[in-house]
Amino acid sequence: MRHPLNSDPSPAKSKKLLIITSSGGGGLIQAAVAKEQEEKARDPNIEIIKRDVMKDWMHKRFGQYCVNRWNNAQLRGDVAAQRFCAWAQNYAEYLFWPNFFFCTLYTLFKYDVGRVIDTQPIGTSAILLAIRIYNQRRNKEVRLEKVLVDLPTKLATHFFTPIKKLSRKNRSFLKLITVAPLLEEGQTSEEFWQTNCSLKEEEIAYEDVYVRQSFRKYQNLPRVEETMALKIRYKNEEELGLIKNAIARTALKPTFRPDEVEFLIPPKDKVITILLGSQPANEATLNYVKKFLQIAKESEIKTKTHLFVFCADHLKEQKSSLFMKVSDYVAKLKEYPKHFSVIPFSFQNDDVVAPLFFRSDLTCTRSGGQTAMELMCVSRGEIWIHSEAKKKEGEELTLEELLSGIPGWEAANASYLQKIRGAKISTPETFASEGRRLLRIDPAQMAQNPFFERTIESTA
Repeated sequence: MRHPLNSDPSPAKSKKLLIITSSGGGGLIQAAVAKEQEEKARDPNIEIIKRDVMKDWMHKRFGQYCVNRWNNAQLRGDVAAQRFCAWAQNYAEYLFWPNFFFCTLYTLFKYDVGRVIDTQPIGTSAILLAIRIYNQRRNKEVRLEKVLVDLPTKLATHFFTPIKKLSRKNRSFLKLITVAPLLEEGQTSEEFWQTNCSLKEEEIAYEDVYVRQSFRKYQNLPRVEETMALKIRYKNEEELGLIKNAIARTALKPTFRPDEVEFLIPPKDKVITILLGSQPANEATLNYVKKFLQIAKESEIKTKTHLFVFCADHLKEQKSSLFMKVSDYVAKLKEYPKHFSVIPFSFQNDDVVAPLFFRSDLTCTRSGGQTAMELMCVSRGEIWIHSEAKKKEGEELTLEELLSGIPGWEAANASYLQKIRGAKISTPETFASEGRRLLRIDPAQMAQNPFFERTIESTA
């Protein structure tokens, strides 16, 4: 059998697409899925080869270790650990450069690849050198289509730094795909790209936000005054039991089907979604639920409100999970506000998340690049960005302090959303006044209730 490097070149133009991504962030995977769906919609016959640099091209154990470390930092809401992981990327660039180069080269020749899309930040120079050699040996004109998953701001250094260090030859085989950048006062787009990437603006390919196809269905759709069906899926009977447990004390009458639950939401009801990343911060998520329930209990105007809360998956026979904590807290709460529903849910596909974001009067999320683009695409309500900053006793957090509770590149994404969508930065301890306004609560009534302003105890 011929080695792929020595095989004969294909005379026809290849319809094979290599998509490179990474498990080192849910947004990187989602962007890869979005591009895959986009390409298949354009050409159903295209053959797509996907590679995960963490799981496929690094040493298996070390790659899994990196994924686990990142996920655990997300679950704990540990901003310092997330920053460390981003900092460690610089060493991964050097340590695994040979892996990225040889694995890319082998894959290109083996599958006779015609295009390469990359949605992750590391190994750029190694991948480009492999493409150059492949082009020369196979008489191809393949370029690396690098998708900037985070919003283009000056703090997106985890993507920009490897690009800025590229040689002139390598840079000529790069096509950077992005949305419009967030500029400093008086700065031009040309200056932004030269400063951050050493690229001319003519070398940048501007696109609409790259989101999965389910979000496209709602992109230019106006909200109308009619009942809307929202569904969530469950993965096992224990998850279903926890959902039923959480909504048992409300007036909700959902429809239960195999593997999914459907809710009919009247136009006057409010919908709130809390989704703090693919690995949700456990303490913060539960504290948001507690605070919203406090607000609802004190409300004089009983507007029906439905709080959808992403809790990650609940595994069978799992003794303690965020899913279980939320469900149990709701079920045991004294004087439960029956006009307020809490619906916990596990990981969902885009066909569930897109209509939920579209219908929500408020979304509270982290500011990862992919989530930010999805909100820009379909959200018609308010956008809150979660911060892990802790409120000082007797003091209010400044905007700078709030942003310090978000990893650098995500803090820049938050600033981007602030500028173009009026997003607000929040923590479970600081959003009280905004929550009162959202649920139409009389501030004078709440001012007389010291319990409401009391900081929620830690759930760690």
